[in-house]
Amino acid sequence: MNSINRILLFFGLLVLSQLSLAQPEKNLQDEKKRLEFDKHFFEGMKEKMIQNYEAAESNFKAAILIESKNANVHYQLANILVVQKRYSEAIMHAERAFHLESNNSWYSKFLIELYKRDGQLSEAIKVCELAYAQTNDLHFLYELASFYDAKNEAKKAIKVLNTIEKEKGIQEDIIRKKEDIFLKQKNVKAAIKEIEKLCNAFPDRMNYMGMLADLYMNANRQKDALSIYDKIQKTDPRNGYAALSLADYYQSKKDIEAYYSQLMLAMKSSLETNVKMQVMAMLIPGDVLGIDHRARCKALIDTFIVYHPTAAEPYLLKGDMAMQARNLEEARLQYLKSIDLNNSSILPWEQVLFCDQQLPNYQYLLQDCEKMMVVFPQNGNVFLLHSIAARQLKMFDTAFESARKAVWLANDEDNLLQSLGNLGDMAHYAKKYEVSDSAFEAILAIEPNSALSLNNYAYFLSLRNTQLDKAMNMSKRSLALDPNNPSNLDTYAWILYQLNNLEEARKYAEKSLEISPDNAEVLDHLGDILFGLGEKESALKNWQKAQALGMDSSVLLEKIKTKSLIKQ
Repeated sequence: MNSINRILLFFGLLVLSQLSLAQPEKNLQDEKKRLEFDKHFFEGMKEKMIQNYEAAESNFKAAILIESKNANVHYQLANILVVQKRYSEAIMHAERAFHLESNNSWYSKFLIELYKRDGQLSEAIKVCELAYAQTNDLHFLYELASFYDAKNEAKKAIKVLNTIEKEKGIQEDIIRKKEDIFLKQKNVKAAIKEIEKLCNAFPDRMNYMGMLADLYMNANRQKDALSIYDKIQKTDPRNGYAALSLADYYQSKKDIEAYYSQLMLAMKSSLETNVKMQVMAMLIPGDVLGIDHRARCKALIDTFIVYHPTAAEPYLLKGDMAMQARNLEEARLQYLKSIDLNNSSILPWEQVLFCDQQLPNYQYLLQDCEKMMVVFPQNGNVFLLHSIAARQLKMFDTAFESARKAVWLANDEDNLLQSLGNLGDMAHYAKKYEVSDSAFEAILAIEPNSALSLNNYAYFLSLRNTQLDKAMNMSKRSLALDPNNPSNLDTYAWILYQLNNLEEARKYAEKSLEISPDNAEVLDHLGDILFGLGEKESALKNWQKAQALGMDSSVLLEKIKTKSLIKQ
C-alpha cells in the first residue's frame, strides 16, 4: 500500500471514529431537548386546565423556543390568548399551527373562527379552500359559501353550494341557502327554480309546496300560488301555514269573509300554539274583520281553545280582549285561568297584578302577590307591590317585611332606589322610625337631589315633630327642585305649622290646594292651620270636605265631632 492510500485510510478511520462518538452525543442532546419540551408543554397544559393562563402562556412559549415547529403548542397557546381576548396574538399562533399542519381540521376550523371574528373574510376563504383540498371535509365548503355570501360574491357562493349538492344530493338546507342568496340578489326566478327542484325531489312534503306557493305569490304568480294552496288544503286540511298564507292574500284583496274563513282554518289547524298566539295578538287590537271584529276575534279564540283545551295562551288572549274593553274583573279572571294551566309564564301574572292595581282592589293585589311569591320568590317587584297592598289594608308590619324583602331582591340601581323609597314609607307606618330614616338617608347618598325622597323624609320627620330644622332644609330643597308639586307645598306648610308659623303655613297649604283641590290630606292640614288661626268654622268645613273625599281617620272624625283640634 502506497503512502497516499495509507494516509487516506487513516483519515477515513478517524472520521468514522468521530462519527461513532458523535452519534450517541447527538441522540443524547435530542432526548434532552425532547424531555425539556415535554416538561414545558405538559406543565402549560396543566396550568391551562386550572385557568392559570399567565403560567400556561409562559410554559408554552418556553416550549416553542425549544421546538418552534410543533403545531400543537402554537394551537394551545392561541387558545389561551383567545380566552384573554388577545386576538391578534392568537391569530398569529393559530396561523403558525395551521401552516405547520394544514391537514389538521381542528387547527383549520379554529383559525377560520378567529378570522371570522376579526372580519378577515378573504383570509378565511383561503384557509377554507386549502383545508378542503387537504381533508375533503364538506364543513369547509359550507363555511366558504357563507363567506362568499357575506362578501356579496353570489356567483361564487352558488358555485360552492352546487359542489356540496353534487356530493350530498338535493337537501333542504342547501336549497334554502341558495334561495336566500338569489332573493338577496332579487333574482326571484332563480329562487323559484331551486324550490321547484326541492318539491320535485320530495313531492309529498307539503311544507316545500307551501314555500313554493309563497314564492309564486311574491313573484305575482297568484294563480299558480292559489293552485298550490288549494292542493295543500285538500291533501292536508290541518295545514295551518297554507291557511295563514291564504289569509294574507285575501286580506290584501280586502275579502274579509275569505280572510276570516282562512283564519278560522288556521285556528283549527295543527299549528303550534305560540304561532296562533302571535296571529291573534296582532289581530285583536285592530278592526280588520269589520264591524263584527271583536265577536269574530272571540270566535277565533274559542276555536283555539277547542283544539288546544289545555293551552294557557288563548285565555291570555281573552284577558287582553277584556282589558281592551276595560272590563278589568273579567280580564283578571281570564288571566288567572291562563295561570291555572301554566303558572311558569310571568306575563299573565303581571297582567293580573296590573288589573288589581287598576281596579283598584288591594285585597286582590295582596292575595295575588302572595300566590306569585311562591312561583317567583326572587322577583322583588312582587314584594314591593305586596307591601303597597298591605299598607292600604293597614297591615303595617306585613307591609314593612315585604318592603324590606323587596330591597334585598333589588337587581339594579333604579329598582333599589324605588324599593328603598317604599321601605322608608312602610317603615314609618310600621313605626320603625330608625329604619325609615336609614332608608331615606341611603337614597339621598345615591341621589342627593331626589325631590321625592327629600319631601317624604321631611314630611315623616314633621309628622313625628322631630328634627324640624333638618326637615325644613330638606323641604326647601324639594321645593326648589319641584316648586309646583302640591305634595312638596303641603309638606312645607306642615313644617311651618309645627313651627307655629301659621300665616306662612296657610299660604303654602292654599297654594297646594290650588294645584290639587281634592287632596283630602292637605284639606285636613289646612283645617288644623285655620283652627290655630282662630278660624274654627273654616277649619270644620275643611275637615268635613276631607272626610267627604274618603279620608278615613279616627282623629279626623273626633275633630269633626268635637269641632276642636285633636293633637296626634
